[in-house]
Amino acid sequence: MRYEIRPVAPAEWQRIRALRLAALQDPVSSMAFGRTFEEESALSDTVWQRRASGAGSQQFVAIDRDAVRRPDETDGDNGGTWVGMLTVVVERPDYFSVNAVYLIPETRGTGLAERLFAAAIAWAWDRTDRVYLWVHQDNVRAESFYQRFGFIRAGETMKYPLNPSETEYEMVLFRDR
Repeated sequence: MRYEIRPVAPAEWQRIRALRLAALQDPVSSMAFGRTFEEESALSDTVWQRRASGAGSQQFVAIDRDAVRRPDETDGDNGGTWVGMLTVVVERPDYFSVNAVYLIPETRGTGLAERLFAAAIAWAWDRTDRVYLWVHQDNVRAESFYQRFGFIRAGETMKYPLNPSETEYEMVLFRDR
């Protein structure tokens, strides 16, 4: 398969919305999000447009250029199917956080996650010397991937927003100096 990894353009807000809503319906991936499908699907078009504009964040998308387009993919893209996403949120000048990581099930384990992370981290390195993320206590597969990518636990924890009896761990990746 021929994958393209690139930033999401503001005009693509409907495509990124559709992919995020699909992620929230995926029982494996939904724990990686701090909001529910119901909450996100109720957001206004204005909110989705602002998210795609890049204000305070940069979203990345993985596109399978060899896949046959689904009927719902009609926004004028040059072809291909959106199969993954990742957002880097600039929470404050010294805190860049990876959020909203998702790959459709058929692409998991193919190396696409590494490519998506590499693009996002390269973007972040132009702006900071460390990148953070939070991982759910039960998301062992994701934490293992993050560790292979070089992230380590930073020592902070927080209650999982959707179930305060569960924990999320902060992880950090330092740029080689």
